[in-house]
Amino acid sequence: MEQGEGKTGKGRLQGRGYLMQLFINIGLSTVITAILEIFLVTNITSFSEYLYQTGNDAPTIQSFAFGSTLSVLLFVLFGIVIFALVFMILQSRVARNIEKIALAVEQISGGDLETELDIEEEGELSDIAESIMRMEREIRELLERERNSEQSKTDLITNVAHDLRTPLTSILGYLDLLRNSRSMPQETYMRYVDVVYNKAQRLQKLIEDLFGFTKLSYGKINMHVGDVDIVKLIAQLVEESYPEFEKNKLSYEFIANTDSQIIEADGDLLARLFENLISNAIKYGAEGKKVTVRLRAEKAQEQVVIRVVNYGFVIPEDELPLIFDKFYRVEHSRSTSTGGTGLGLAIVKNIAEVHHGSVTVSSDLSGTSFTVRLPFYYDEEKEAF
Repeated sequence: MEQGEGKTGKGRLQGRGYLMQLFINIGLSTVITAILEIFLVTNITSFSEYLYQTGNDAPTIQSFAFGSTLSVLLFVLFGIVIFALVFMILQSRVARNIEKIALAVEQISGGDLETELDIEEEGELSDIAESIMRMEREIRELLERERNSEQSKTDLITNVAHDLRTPLTSILGYLDLLRNSRSMPQETYMRYVDVVYNKAQRLQKLIEDLFGFTKLSYGKINMHVGDVDIVKLIAQLVEESYPEFEKNKLSYEFIANTDSQIIEADGDLLARLFENLISNAIKYGAEGKKVTVRLRAEKAQEQVVIRVVNYGFVIPEDELPLIFDKFYRVEHSRSTSTGGTGLGLAIVKNIAEVHHGSVTVSSDLSGTSFTVRLPFYYDEEKEAF
């Protein structure tokens, strides 16, 4: 309330400043007009009297010499003209600024969002110009977001169509073989069934990721926040990933600076976050033969820091800022058989942010590290960033 009153008070003071300047200009114009009028009346009357006394008794001379109605009206009219000219001169800068503002508004309304508006003075007109420039920037940003949104929708449809079509085509192809073959060996039959099953699982994973990403992105997911022992949760997830580590001939280790750390979070969402990070480390870190998960509880900062490190290929530096974009895949991974939906890291980022945490990535010869920071306490009123 006080803040609003402060803004209102500021507006009133600026309004009075503008009115005061207007009254000052009127006063100056009046004073200058009065001085000029007195000068003219005194001199013209004296000169007319002198001419009359020297024998020039023309009607015009008599009118100015003896102050007739006509001469008074002429002096009044001349005073009005002087007042108008002086006032226009004093107000000329304001008029130029108003003209600039009007031209800028016309250009912006015509679609020119690169219009520059420079006002020479402070006060209301300067505030109006600043508001117009701010409005222009906001419109420009809004249009940019709309364009990006449209492009995102196009990319989403394109990528979804491609990623759905690939496993679906394989499923239909193998099912057609199974349907049309009457004398297929049992071993071949079972191999084809396994392929169809694996492709169907991949299709299911893609659909689940799409639904999950959509819910997280548009805030349609219901958070079930409770006490979660983050140390035990990650230790369990690492152990559950043992078959995948073995399959890819990877060793692994989990290191924590505490045996237990309770945080306020949605356990299911965090499980999904770290499952995706561990799965990502297994897929793209197989060349490094090892995956390390480190957890550090930072009591002073009231946060827990988890790093999932793989020692596979190095992600190019120019690709690191894009790594959490939906459907983005590092160029190297496109030529491998890692599969994936391209949504895993985007989901990781969204889950971290809805918990008011963050996730970052670094990659060099010492390993590729995904770092997740989560606060100990969940603030429902705080907006995710």
